[in-house]
Amino acid sequence: MPKISDNARFMLSFILVASTAGLGIGTAKVATSLFAIELNASEFEMGLVAAAQTIGILFMGLPTGALINRFGPLILFSTGSLLSGLWYAFTPMLQQTWFLIVCSTLVSFCMPLRFVSLNTVFMSQLYQIGAAKAGWFRGAHMIGFMLLGPMLAVWLVHSLGFVGAFWALATLFIVPVFIAPFMFRDYKVDRKTSPRISWNALIEPLSLLKKELALRYAALIEFASNAAMSYFTFFIVVIAIQSYGFHPAAAASLVTLYGLVYMVALFGVGLLLARIGEKHFYQLGFAIVGLGLLCLGVPFTAYWLWLGAPILGLGLGIVNVANLSAFAHIGQRVGMANVSALSSFSGPVGSLLGSILGGLFGHIWGLQTLFFPVAILFLALIILLQIKDPFRQSGLQQTHDTEIDILTNVDGQ
Repeated sequence: MPKISDNARFMLSFILVASTAGLGIGTAKVATSLFAIELNASEFEMGLVAAAQTIGILFMGLPTGALINRFGPLILFSTGSLLSGLWYAFTPMLQQTWFLIVCSTLVSFCMPLRFVSLNTVFMSQLYQIGAAKAGWFRGAHMIGFMLLGPMLAVWLVHSLGFVGAFWALATLFIVPVFIAPFMFRDYKVDRKTSPRISWNALIEPLSLLKKELALRYAALIEFASNAAMSYFTFFIVVIAIQSYGFHPAAAASLVTLYGLVYMVALFGVGLLLARIGEKHFYQLGFAIVGLGLLCLGVPFTAYWLWLGAPILGLGLGIVNVANLSAFAHIGQRVGMANVSALSSFSGPVGSLLGSILGGLFGHIWGLQTLFFPVAILFLALIILLQIKDPFRQSGLQQTHDTEIDILTNVDGQ
């Protein structure tokens, strides 16, 4: 029997944990929405339920980095998973909308403990497993979140009712706790020398943002890409139905098409990153995102929607792989947990503002028209990176030969 390498063992355990964690989140989002409908929640209450699933992430995203530096990712991930499972088990016990909002808020405060821990460990291992696998974290997460979770939620509610469905959901959040030790065991924290929790430690990611040009640029890209993704996935269904007369199932299939291409890109385009380097890889991604957004903004025929959705998925997949690699490079130098916390904070902020500002300005200028200014933003990033390359200035831009050497050494183990 051939011996399984440490890298292969890590990737197997990581994909199991990340995909199971994504399955839990994807199932939870749909199950929560269905439960809100069952409770006859008003549109305003629906909005509160949606906001409740994000609010805790904004408060806990940055502090989680300091907690990981102090206690280690395994404790944080396990605590977040167990508490999330507990709140989901309680959710259907009192069938009132206000109680659903309270439970959703409590869960949102636990989520950063899970995904910042996963992000930290994966980025800390990226040099060992190879740059070509930079997108595997989000790819594994998206399998459960986008493909399997929504279908599982509908099946659980139909088969078990809401009480049984939320108990099954609680189990989904607890199961990864038993797999996690195999993945987290190589990330050690010395409690005697680790920094104590303080105000300065909690806001350290923001101080790094002030000092590091490359980190500011990567955080901006994370913000912009998540804003574009959030705006597309939420409003494209509305645009397709209202402007082109799509059936709801056909409109939703635009998001499915985008998601499939996005996931394929996350798993497959890393090989190209290892060969052409971060700068050109970023520029390629920006160009493809801009093209996809321009196609989506064309108002003449629904054909452009079907063309723009997969192009946008490919482009954002490339940008996300490049950005995760950049965050990992920066984290090797200034601290992985703080960089991971910052990346996990800037993305949700972009998603939240993408939906809010999109709804505000879309009401004034039209929802489909807003794809054009977002496209211009990404095309402008190509020029900005050409004029002022923060990754090269910060010593993060890898040469072609070095990337190939890393990839060859890893794959040759």
